Amino acid sequence: MFVAHIIWITVALIIHFFALMRLFPLFISIPFLFLSFFSFFTYLNNRHRFRGFH
Repeated sequence: MFVAHIIWITVALIIHFFALMRLFPLFISIPFLFLSFFSFFTYLNNRHRFRGFH
Protein backbone atom coordinates (compact mmCIF):
# COMPACT_ATOMS: atom_id res chain seq x y z
CA MET A 1 0.00 0.00 0.00
CA PHE A 2 2.89 2.33 0.76
CA VAL A 3 4.38 1.84 -2.71
CA ALA A 4 1.01 2.50 -4.33
CA HIS A 5 0.76 5.82 -2.51
CA ILE A 6 4.27 6.81 -3.58
CA ILE A 7 3.45 5.96 -7.21
CA TRP A 8 0.18 7.92 -6.97
CA ILE A 9 2.00 10.98 -5.57
CA THR A 10 4.63 10.75 -8.31
CA VAL A 11 1.98 10.59 -11.03
CA ALA A 12 0.12 13.51 -9.44
CA LEU A 13 3.32 15.59 -9.34
CA ILE A 14 4.06 14.84 -13.00
CA ILE A 15 0.52 15.79 -13.99
CA HIS A 16 0.83 18.97 -11.94
CA PHE A 17 4.10 19.89 -13.66
CA PHE A 18 2.34 19.40 -17.00
CA ALA A 19 -0.43 21.67 -15.74
CA LEU A 20 2.09 24.34 -14.78
CA MET A 21 3.44 24.15 -18.33
CA ARG A 22 -0.18 24.53 -19.53
CA LEU A 23 -0.30 21.08 -21.11
CA PHE A 24 -3.00 19.82 -18.72
CA PRO A 25 -5.86 21.66 -16.97
CA LEU A 26 -4.75 23.11 -13.66
CA PHE A 27 -8.19 22.80 -12.04
CA ILE A 28 -7.96 19.02 -12.46
CA SER A 29 -4.35 18.58 -11.35
CA ILE A 30 -4.62 20.56 -8.08
CA PRO A 31 -7.40 18.43 -6.51
CA PHE A 32 -5.66 15.27 -7.76
CA LEU A 33 -2.42 16.35 -6.08
CA PHE A 34 -4.26 17.31 -2.88
CA LEU A 35 -6.08 13.96 -2.73
CA SER A 36 -2.86 12.04 -3.27
CA PHE A 37 -1.10 13.81 -0.38
CA PHE A 38 -4.20 13.62 1.82
CA SER A 39 -4.62 9.87 1.32
CA PHE A 40 -0.90 9.27 1.91
CA PHE A 41 -0.84 11.19 5.19
CA THR A 42 -4.09 9.56 6.30
CA TYR A 43 -2.51 6.17 5.63
CA LEU A 44 0.60 7.12 7.62
CA ASN A 45 -1.51 8.43 10.50
CA ASN A 46 -3.69 5.31 10.82
CA ARG A 47 -0.93 2.74 10.36
CA HIS A 48 0.30 2.22 13.93
CA ARG A 49 -2.68 3.41 15.92
CA PHE A 50 -3.51 1.54 19.12
CA ARG A 51 -6.97 0.06 18.68
CA GLY A 52 -7.42 -1.35 22.16
CA PHE A 53 -7.39 -4.83 23.58
CA HIS A 54 -9.74 -7.31 21.96
